[in-house]
Amino acid sequence: MRLLTAPARHPLVANTLESLLAYPDFRALWLSTLFAWSAWWGQNVVLIWLAFDITRSEFAVSAAAAAGLTPMLLGPVGGLLADRLHRPRLLIGAQSLGLATGVVIASLVTLDRAEYWHIVVATALLGLTTQPLMPTRFTLTIDLVGERRVSSANAVTTAGMLGSRMVVPAAAGALIATFGADVALWFCLAWYLPASWPLLRVQDARRGPRSAVTAAPAEIAHGFRYAVTNPALRALLLVTVLANMLGWPVVLGFLPVFAEEVFDVGAAGLGLIVGVHGLGALTAALAIASWGDFHWKGMLYLMATVLFGLGLAAFAVSGGFALALLLIFFAGLGGSGFGVMQSTVTMLLSPPEARGRLLGVLMISIGVLPGATLVQGAAASSLGVVTTTAISGLLLAALTIAITAVSPELRRAR
Repeated sequence: MRLLTAPARHPLVANTLESLLAYPDFRALWLSTLFAWSAWWGQNVVLIWLAFDITRSEFAVSAAAAAGLTPMLLGPVGGLLADRLHRPRLLIGAQSLGLATGVVIASLVTLDRAEYWHIVVATALLGLTTQPLMPTRFTLTIDLVGERRVSSANAVTTAGMLGSRMVVPAAAGALIATFGADVALWFCLAWYLPASWPLLRVQDARRGPRSAVTAAPAEIAHGFRYAVTNPALRALLLVTVLANMLGWPVVLGFLPVFAEEVFDVGAAGLGLIVGVHGLGALTAALAIASWGDFHWKGMLYLMATVLFGLGLAAFAVSGGFALALLLIFFAGLGGSGFGVMQSTVTMLLSPPEARGRLLGVLMISIGVLPGATLVQGAAASSLGVVTTTAISGLLLAALTIAITAVSPELRRAR
């Protein structure tokens, strides 16, 4: 008698899919993240486009982008909440705020009543629904899948987030060009509608007692002390600060300027630039997910950051739109590797009971981004966006190489 068996999956495919197939609660969290970040990516692109369309100012665009990133400074509070509260309910509340904010700003744009300050407030509120709660998503992930699978699970999460960044902003750019920004905003906020229902089934099993409210300041301070006295974490945080000072302001603030003034490709071209960057990010995330529990996580974090900086510098001086798309793809590869391994290595270097707080410290390091975005915007207004981006990318690559040379603990992190 012949037995029928399911075809064996290739090991790389099995590693990529294991977290989604073997852990139903993680699959629900992944779906929720996919929908919520689809809404955020799309709205962010449309709002930044509106900021430039209203003001025609690089600095005003950078200020609007910075407003959306300022909530990162609440990272330690978000990390403490992640260590204490029911995390699925916390995410549902944040996504509901995002939906309400989206409805208000889309209505203002539809009625032709939107002003620049409305854009700034909307980006800040939308940032509040995502940035401080990243420790919540990451700590819930490691509790649902375990330490052995966390690298692949984080990469699969990033693949979903950045796959949505590849598709939704490109569609939003096409909608702006064809129907207007109001239609694009309604399209983007609609992604919030299915974002919360998967979380209703997710269990949040806690290990150990929760501390009293009065202990909150001491707990946050303990997270900072642990981070600065651990050599590998200290180096990781320094690279994070550099990437968010020199690299991410370009991706989050300058792409509309490149599309409009450097390459002269308009809103549709902006959607294509963002989409190709997202394709590079998706490719890197899927590759990391397929590797499973590999042993060179710290080194990958460092080398991906170098690629990120070099890719942005080359993109800036490319001189032509087709070559620029190829180079922004490589910047996406590096940026995604940086992002996936940043949170993964932080969690693996942290005690389980303090992961949320240490991820909150990581968010503070990312929190230099709003101020850096303003500085980069001022530099671009003076030097030009091409020169500013090229210098920033080269500095990021060079300084990361220097840190790699003097940080054996981070190079060996696994």
